[in-house]
Amino acid sequence: MNGLEGLASLATAACVVLAVHRSLWQFPLGAVGTALYFFVFLEANLYSSAMLQVFFFLVQAYGWWFWLRGDGGKRPPIRRTSGRLLALGCATAIAMAILLSILLDAFTEAEVALPDAVIFALSVVAQLLLDRKRLENWPIWIVVNLLSIIVYSSQGLWLTVFLYVFLFFNAFWGWREWLSEYRRSERTAGA
Repeated sequence: MNGLEGLASLATAACVVLAVHRSLWQFPLGAVGTALYFFVFLEANLYSSAMLQVFFFLVQAYGWWFWLRGDGGKRPPIRRTSGRLLALGCATAIAMAILLSILLDAFTEAEVALPDAVIFALSVVAQLLLDRKRLENWPIWIVVNLLSIIVYSSQGLWLTVFLYVFLFFNAFWGWREWLSEYRRSERTAGA
């Protein structure tokens, strides 16, 4: 799996760097990376992470469309999400993760069902925020990346662990870049 894991890691790293730069090319590269990671995670019995790749693959098309034309036919700016909505989304994700982990424990040989399910659920929230160009996607990615480092190292997916160490630090960079762009657009809109 190392060759496949390596290709998946490279495509995913490129996708995330392009997301920081707000490039539309992140979406086709993201689709390739997620398709490859589906098989990597399936082989490692990380079923929630494998299912997450299906979700990621499907939302790549939506994100591409929204970033291109989702704001009344034009490209949307970076926006903020209310704290209440963000808290509700994360709480719902954690509740779903608990339910998913119960099902995985009952019906599969998954070794790390709960943390894998939390990665799944919080990634869904973060990806939806990213696709909607919401600034708050980055702190959620920080949490997801840290948990992913722990879970994927427990399964011996060392190239993926290396990727998630990179993604952990990249999320801070993305947050900073997007916050700067958000503030710049707010100043322009206010002028």
